[in-house]
Amino acid sequence: MEQNRNRGSPRLLFSKEELDNPALSRPAKKAAKAADKYEAAQKKLPTRHRLRLTREEIETGQAAVETADAEPAMPQSPAAASKATGQSSLIRSPESQKVPNAAKNTGSLVPNPQTSTAKTKSKDAVTQRARKKAVRLRFEEEQVKKPSRMIHPTERTVGKVHDQLHRQLSEANEDDNSAMDAVLQGDQLSESALQMGEHAYYAHKLRPYRKAEQAEKALDQANIRYLQAKQRDESPRFSSSPLSRWQQKRAIRREYMAEKDGRSSMGGKEYTAKAAQKAAHGTETATKKIADYFGKHPTALMVILLGAMLLVVMSSLQSCSPLVQSVLESIVIGTYPAEDDDVLAAERAYAAKERELQDEMERYEQYHPGYDEYHVEAAEIWHDPYVLIAIISAYFDGQEWTLESAYPVIEKYFNLQYVVTQTITTETRYRTEPTIGTQIVTDPVTGEQHTEPYTYGVQVPYTYSICNVKLENKNLSHLPVVSMSHHTMGMYALYMASHGNMEGIFSGNPHAVPLKNPMLYDIPQETLDADPSFAALIEEATKYIGYPYVWGGASPETSFDCSGFVSYVFSNSGVYNTGRLGAKGLRSLCRDVPEEQAKPGDIVFFDGTMGEDVAGITHCGIYVGNHKMLHCGSPIGYADLTDSYWQTHFHSFGRVPN
Repeated sequence: MEQNRNRGSPRLLFSKEELDNPALSRPAKKAAKAADKYEAAQKKLPTRHRLRLTREEIETGQAAVETADAEPAMPQSPAAASKATGQSSLIRSPESQKVPNAAKNTGSLVPNPQTSTAKTKSKDAVTQRARKKAVRLRFEEEQVKKPSRMIHPTERTVGKVHDQLHRQLSEANEDDNSAMDAVLQGDQLSESALQMGEHAYYAHKLRPYRKAEQAEKALDQANIRYLQAKQRDESPRFSSSPLSRWQQKRAIRREYMAEKDGRSSMGGKEYTAKAAQKAAHGTETATKKIADYFGKHPTALMVILLGAMLLVVMSSLQSCSPLVQSVLESIVIGTYPAEDDDVLAAERAYAAKERELQDEMERYEQYHPGYDEYHVEAAEIWHDPYVLIAIISAYFDGQEWTLESAYPVIEKYFNLQYVVTQTITTETRYRTEPTIGTQIVTDPVTGEQHTEPYTYGVQVPYTYSICNVKLENKNLSHLPVVSMSHHTMGMYALYMASHGNMEGIFSGNPHAVPLKNPMLYDIPQETLDADPSFAALIEEATKYIGYPYVWGGASPETSFDCSGFVSYVFSNSGVYNTGRLGAKGLRSLCRDVPEEQAKPGDIVFFDGTMGEDVAGITHCGIYVGNHKMLHCGSPIGYADLTDSYWQTHFHSFGRVPN
């Protein structure tokens, strides 16, 4: 695929007759559209300038000008010839557009060799005197190679030294010095955040390459479909039998791929001024974002400088720039791409819509009159502001946004979070209505009779309407998994892990969940040595300590929820391939284990952790012994099972099949 990307766009050329042919016009248009998308994807691939020494012929003097003016016109290119003859073909590079001698002379006047030999020799002599060789420096554009996930040798060395130093400090802290514990915990948390940033950083960098590969595959398929349609049009016997159709399709595909593979001599495209301007603007933007971030958060600069000093002291190496660049770019990617004022304004706009909704629920009869009775069942209206800003920032894929540009996103997720259902029921009821009638009355004195009106009540049926209203809060943090792509969800997880490097911006908001340090715990070495399977589980699981809780997440790129974390660790450690299961699915997979027989590596299950409305198993973690578990809380870390909360919600232990 990397080689194919450098061959240029395999665009087919179509004659007017082919485009007017009803059998070919549709696949031809699709192939042209796919070629446009492929070229657009190619233009989005990152490029860079490279300085090269080149040897060129430089013409000097009037003789060179006269020689150039006397040269014959260039022959017609095959691409133009294909248009004139009504044939479709692959566009070729300049190197591959060399015209045979016979073709050069076709359709043009052929000079007499006897009369032109002397002139030719004279012109060659003048040209050789007028031209000279010169060496020049020239900027050339070359495509940046696809980012590699391989660890730089320097990073590997630094990592080993860092782990050894961390282990030595842990062993030396025999008196459980609180200050030393805080340093070690902070170091491990920073390492987890850096890993999360690296996952998001590489996913962000690989995105244009993935799109280019997808566009190339789509273009190849569209071109092959056109060639097959053309074959069917030219050879009606093409569809005589399934076997012949299959053979023809294979032959067309082989011929197409062989012709495409022959394009490897094209080389790179010229680096345009527009591309250079775009690259310069991108560099300037990244530099500005780094400067702005450190201007707002000077303490982060001190942390980076101290970390760089530590790397230099530990490794004494000169090749730390790739690691430092990765750290800096991870910080930039993990910062909200908006000003503080826009972040606060977006939260205020969302909160204002919630207040309007709350007022509507409380006075629903005034907002929606006309019914006899109202029943309103409304869930609590709330959201975590850090979740909101992470969603908006991920939606814009790290590009800068303002309140004005973010408002459509605010409306979209507000409508996804809060669902109002109104149901009208009717029933027939009766009410007494006054009715005027007449009756005969006898005068007791004279005995005469006469009629007079009187009022009496009559039971009259009528339709009684009842308005039933239900407001559901889908929980804003549960929406990314059902509304975002894999890449966007990974960006959301990174912003949740860093809080956009604006921790505390929503201080005072009761629903703003602050970043928490994961509980750390040292599993005894004898416990790890006693069970290799458990050791493999822990080796995989501890890589993600500090990762944020993301509803529906099931990989390091998107982070995890509780069951996604347990499923991923068991499957990727090689202990047992559970697949992607929820907490209830994991419980069904495991066999029951009495609490007194639980051992490290078992799964511990809980119920009722999501409220009374959600029944059954709702949480799980990996038991590590000594009444501790490693689970995806907020964030991933250890938990003490003797805590009253876990004791209240404890359900059972389970063990995966052998």
